[in-house]
Amino acid sequence: MGNSKFFKGVILGAVAGGLLSLLDKTTRQEVGTTLKNSGTTITRYSKNPQMLADTSKDVYEKLRTTADQVSKDIQFISEKVNEIKGMTPQVKEMIEETKETFEDSSEAYKETFSDHPSNELNSGEEDSQPVASSFKGY
Repeated sequence: MGNSKFFKGVILGAVAGGLLSLLDKTTRQEVGTTLKNSGTTITRYSKNPQMLADTSKDVYEKLRTTADQVSKDIQFISEKVNEIKGMTPQVKEMIEETKETFEDSSEAYKETFSDHPSNELNSGEEDSQPVASSFKGY
């Protein structure tokens, strides 16, 4: 019995709220326009049920196509993320190899330029390391 009072109260509250909102002129006009358009649409579909079926099929096909495309896009993105995850160790290894190559080259340049103190690049300064200094930090 308590449930029936609850639902009656909810329905009465909804009706009262709806009626109060109709006190506003703009709201009344919008509700009237919407009801007229809805009535026209219902009448059109009731006179031509095949049109309703065709429209429903079109909407269904559009939704299905969109869902398929979204599914393919998600799968594509997922594959690319997995590729990136797989590439991360390779990229890290390439960076390490590049770093080691620069460090080796840096040492070779240091040796080359320190063996020839009369070299123009050294310009008489023993602390100067023109090429090797650009590779520090790699």
